[in-house]
Order: sequence, then structure tokens, then C-alpha cells
Amino acid sequence: MKKVFILFTLIALLGVTSTMLFANGQKDSGSEKSSVTFWLADYEGIDHDYVKEIEAAFEAENPQYDLELLVVDWNALNDKLTTSLAAGTPPDASIIGTRWILEYMDLGVIVPPQDYVSKSTFDNIAPGAMEAVVDGTLMGIPFAAGSRFLAINTSLTDKVPSTMEELEQYAIEATKDGKYGLIMPGGKHSELTDFAYYFYSAGGDFFDIGGKSTVNSAAGVKALEFMVKLANEDKVVQEGYLSQSRKQAQPIFMGGKAAYVMIGAWAQTEYDKMNADWDIKYAQIPPFAGNDPAPLIITDSIALFKDGKNLEGIGKFIDFLYQDKWKAPLDKQMGFPPVTITAAQRPEFQTPMYAAMAEANLNAKGWPLVTGWPETSSIMWDAIQKVELGQMSAQDALNEAAAAIDAL
Repeated sequence: MKKVFILFTLIALLGVTSTMLFANGQKDSGSEKSSVTFWLADYEGIDHDYVKEIEAAFEAENPQYDLELLVVDWNALNDKLTTSLAAGTPPDASIIGTRWILEYMDLGVIVPPQDYVSKSTFDNIAPGAMEAVVDGTLMGIPFAAGSRFLAINTSLTDKVPSTMEELEQYAIEATKDGKYGLIMPGGKHSELTDFAYYFYSAGGDFFDIGGKSTVNSAAGVKALEFMVKLANEDKVVQEGYLSQSRKQAQPIFMGGKAAYVMIGAWAQTEYDKMNADWDIKYAQIPPFAGNDPAPLIITDSIALFKDGKNLEGIGKFIDFLYQDKWKAPLDKQMGFPPVTITAAQRPEFQTPMYAAMAEANLNAKGWPLVTGWPETSSIMWDAIQKVELGQMSAQDALNEAAAAIDAL
């Protein structure tokens, strides 16, 4: 009898255990979340706590998803994407420089976002921001677009230059008492902006209509020789500039130690963080005498990757992100004017800085949409630094760079 009791007890226990295991299995199966991965470039001004807030809000509204919203340094972003693509483990979507689109298309690694993002989201994006259209198909969702401009520390100078030659003169006048006339990043990094400011202002283009590199044109030589003169002869730029990227150099201006800087949309956000005791003023990047204004405009996009594990989920996240309640504050932190129509009407985007950007947009030139742009930038940085270090003349260095770029 005792054995029978023990047997029934074991059977009962096994039954309870089986029921619990089944119930737990059902619960786990029902609560399994699908992963969604988005790489966000680490723009100046971005509040990382706000990024976490976006992540948590999306997951709360969409409990079926586990979102990884990863902030990635700009200088490492292209390399990280290249590595992940080679390994077959890319994120579902990532911010990219729009100028990278053709390269990714050649590799066959991106898909049209309209297949996954709602029509209502696209209907609210300004048509003028749709730069990543290739053969009639949009291959990247506009994320950020903004022209560069001149910021002025009015405690050191109130003069607004109308030409590059005037900028040089005013920068020389402002360089005194441990203050610099002009900020110039000279350390090699992923952006070629500081050459482009001068190159475009001299009337330059990176390629001719046949695709041949024209960085060694008269405009390229003029731009590079002018940069070297500012640094080595006029001595108006900050000490240690050759080892400083944009992120390392521009805080010197925000600290009140320089008169001028050519900068982007994050300027007001960074200025506000400083609680500065000086006033900032915005103006246009001037052309060289005899040339038309041609400020640089930067556009960034979101690319969806073919080998992403959850393209449906990433589409839902992008729809979520592009709501004004989330995207507009993010735009404000970065300083970029919104690409969405409704957010652009908000009062926080009606300021002197945004007015300066709107004026710059009228004459702005973007990066060329070509394959191999990261390699082109690297080649150009090497040439620029050879000239800045006195190792080569501007003409020789740019001739060498043009040949290397054409070889790509």
C-alpha cells in the first residue's frame, strides 16, 4: 500500500511538473520578443539619455520587439558597417552618409525603404530632402540635411566677411591675447568638410562631367594654399590643429577662444550647453573674391540592409521615430532643420541659426554621389596633410591625389 501511495504521489508530482513546464513554455513562447537593431550616428548635441527614452517608449508601445538603438561614433560608422556586412550581420537599419548610397547599391546590400516604412511617414517628408533617389527609386530615408555656415564670437569680433580674403583679414585682427582668429580641424577624420568649405568657395568641383577627379584644378590649389597660409603664415588657427578632428577643435570656439568657425547645425545646441558669457552670431561662409557663394550642404539618410534580421520591425520603428514627438526633439538636439513637413513648422525651428541655414540652402552644394567616397576622402586628407607639413606643394600633392582617386 505504501508503494502504491508513493507511485501515485510520483505520478501526481510528474503531472504537476509537466503542467508547470508546459505553462512556462507557453508563457515564454508567447512573450518571446523579436530583435530590432538600429545604428544611430553620434551627432554633436545628441542626448544619449533621450536616445534611451526613445528606445524604452518604442518597446512599451510595441512589446513584441526588443529594440537595440545603438549610438555609433561617426568616424567609426562606415568601418563598422563594412565589417558587419562582410560578416553577414548588419543592423536592420543605420544612419549613413547619403554619399555612401551608390557603394552600398553596387554591393547589393540595401533595399528600398518603401517596402517596409509606411506611406504616411514618407508623405510627411519634404520632397526636397529626397536626395537618395537612384534610377527613380528612393534608396535611403532622409534623416538630416543642413547647410554649413559661419559662426562668430561677437566678444572677439563683430565683423561679417563677404569674401574669404576678408575672413583672413578679420581673423588676423582677432588673433591676440591667447585667442584665435579661426578654427580649422587638421587631423585626419571621416569628414572632408574643412577642405570643401574653401574648395567650393573657390568654385571647385570634385569631379568633371565625365567622372574624372578635378581636385587638382586651380580651385583646389587655391583652396589648399589658402588653408596652409592661414595656419602657417598668418597663424590664426588654434594650436595643435594638425592632430584635431572636428569634435576636438570646435569646443575651442564654444569655449570663447576663437572668433570664427565654419560649422553645422549643432552650433546652437553646443553654445547653449556652455552657458557662455559671450554672444554668438551666424552668417554665410563667404566665397573667394570673384566667385559665387557655394556653402556645403550635408545630407544623411537611413539605409535598410537586405541581410537585416527584422526589416518589418525596423519599418515600424522608423514610423515611430518619425513622429514629431520623437524626431523633432532629436532634430533640435542635433541642430538640423527637420526633414518632416509638420516639424519644420514648430516654433523652436524659427531662430537666427535656422534662418542662416535657410539662406545657405539657396546656394548650397552637396558631396558628389559617387562610389568610393570614403576612400576619396582618405586620399584627400593625406594630400592636405602633406602640404600642411611642408612635404609637398599643393599642386604636386593634389596631382598625386587626383591620380589615386581616378584609379579607384
